[in-house]
Amino acid sequence: MDKSIYYVNERIFMLDCGRKYYTPKWIKKLCDEIYAVGYTTLSIHFAEEMGLRLESKQYPFLAGGDHSLCIWGKANGEPENDDKYITQEEMADIVKYAQSIGLKVMPSFDSPGHMNYAVKKYNQYFNKDISNYFHKNGKVAIVQGSSVNREVEQLSFSRGIDIANPDAVEFAQNLYREYGEFFYNLGCDAFDIGGDELLGWGESIDDTLSKWNNLDHWQELAIKRTGNKNAVAHDAFILYINDICKILRSIGYKNLHMWNDDVYRSYDTGWTGITELDKDLIIQYWAPFANNGQNTALYYLEKGHKLYNFTNKYTYYVLGKGFNSGYTVEQIDKEWNAYVFDGNEPKNNPVAPDNRVLGGGFCLWSDTPNAETEDELLENMRPYFTVCAKKLST
Repeated sequence: MDKSIYYVNERIFMLDCGRKYYTPKWIKKLCDEIYAVGYTTLSIHFAEEMGLRLESKQYPFLAGGDHSLCIWGKANGEPENDDKYITQEEMADIVKYAQSIGLKVMPSFDSPGHMNYAVKKYNQYFNKDISNYFHKNGKVAIVQGSSVNREVEQLSFSRGIDIANPDAVEFAQNLYREYGEFFYNLGCDAFDIGGDELLGWGESIDDTLSKWNNLDHWQELAIKRTGNKNAVAHDAFILYINDICKILRSIGYKNLHMWNDDVYRSYDTGWTGITELDKDLIIQYWAPFANNGQNTALYYLEKGHKLYNFTNKYTYYVLGKGFNSGYTVEQIDKEWNAYVFDGNEPKNNPVAPDNRVLGGGFCLWSDTPNAETEDELLENMRPYFTVCAKKLST
């Protein structure tokens, strides 16, 4: 078979610079390296659960990091970098540099989950609580922040914002507007709005039900907004995402991206399609297990969405842990291409060529910030991002 049928025009390198501070000089060096091996776009993921590393003019108290919120425990954070961030002037320089060598830039800001740090800073500064809480049978419990080691500092601050809280929604929307306008004025036409891993892995209230069925206040919001008594919490989430899309489209963005795991989630939410996700949202597919394995790549295509292949088995490098799946460069080279979304079930993959598969990429996730220095990281991950680019380019 002609290997050229697997070629895709868009090849994205995603840099998680929310959890770890990377110097502008290093980011420019990274741009040179990824462009040289075939990437077309740098996705700058500047906010995560333990930091927001891009200056906000509207919320100047916000930018920085908090090592105590590291998902692998505060000992794995970088306290000396808690006050470091990229100014808007520095980011503008990075974007212009990337564009000057032929790279496009896509900003990436994730909500309503992955906002532990932003929630903590907002709550402290304004003395208001925008944390997300489970609500069930008159009981309330915080949606616990990410924590593998179950440290108090992490569990005390919510996984994200409460989309039933007007203050929380206004805060997030203001950030999308500010960052959206900032990057759009620099010539960026795509934006990744996140939308993944909303409810974390902590305890809820009624463990006989799914976490999504411990969100009575989200369900009440969905019923109110849709006028349909059968609406559920997941409908409120879809409405939230659609509202973000409207804001960014009003700025001028043509291409909006979202992660796949909480899209069209029905098996544990009771969602029946009362609300429909913006059909023009491009799905960044990373989780073959989404919706209990029901939401294959083919499912999203049938729903009318176009796809990027970020399947975590083949494209995720996690700082301090190496390649996510433990796969070698040789295994990736042998097994993966832009049309292998599910490496275990070939029947779940689209047939090449298919113009609805727009591209794929490589993700650097900075989960353990102190595990590798900038120089060590570049050396360690280079073989992996090189082979991923090769498999998307041939």
